[in-house]
Amino acid sequence: MTDTFRDVRDSIEEKARLAEALVGAGRGALVMAMLGAGWLGWGLGAAGVFNGLTGPVFGCTELFLVGCSIFVIRRGRQLRKEFPTVAAERRPMMRAFWGVVVVEVFALVVVSVLANRLGRSDLATDWCAMVAGLHFLPLARIFRAPILLVLGIVMTLWCALCWAVLRSNALTIAVSVGMGLMLWAACVSALLQARRFERQLLAFRQVARSSAPKNHDEP
Repeated sequence: MTDTFRDVRDSIEEKARLAEALVGAGRGALVMAMLGAGWLGWGLGAAGVFNGLTGPVFGCTELFLVGCSIFVIRRGRQLRKEFPTVAAERRPMMRAFWGVVVVEVFALVVVSVLANRLGRSDLATDWCAMVAGLHFLPLARIFRAPILLVLGIVMTLWCALCWAVLRSNALTIAVSVGMGLMLWAACVSALLQARRFERQLLAFRQVARSSAPKNHDEP
């Protein structure tokens, strides 16, 4: 009897985690879509390549990613009502998240001031991007999202490489465009992962409905 109760409890917790992960994937995709647009737009603007073709393509791509992300969030919230998560379980995660954000903001201020003292605005771009990449490393552990670990490592290495071989406007363009493309790629990855979470939850719901006892009218 105890084993049966434990299995049921574990199953409920797994469904709740999947529902929460679905919402989290949507939120992460939304943030990455917007940040990616900011970085990529900055880089393309600095390169002076916006025209009648690249401008609409850039805007439509951003709208598509943002729209998909919002849809995933709404869908996740609907399914979370069926498989609710205890609020207390999310609090330690969010405290850790805001702690990382505070440290990131402080680091951004420090590197910006240092680059300004050196008279190198290009270094400010590179160092801020590197801080952004590094901040994904602890977030990967907090949210149990390996994609954030990969993203953080690739971003940091990209910034270090650009710092080593480029200078001035070329450094700003390379870092910004690279960051934007990586963030958009991570957004697409998060949306695909969200789709897998949704399929698992729908499968759980289908199994639950098929195994539920049916009421038959007695003659």
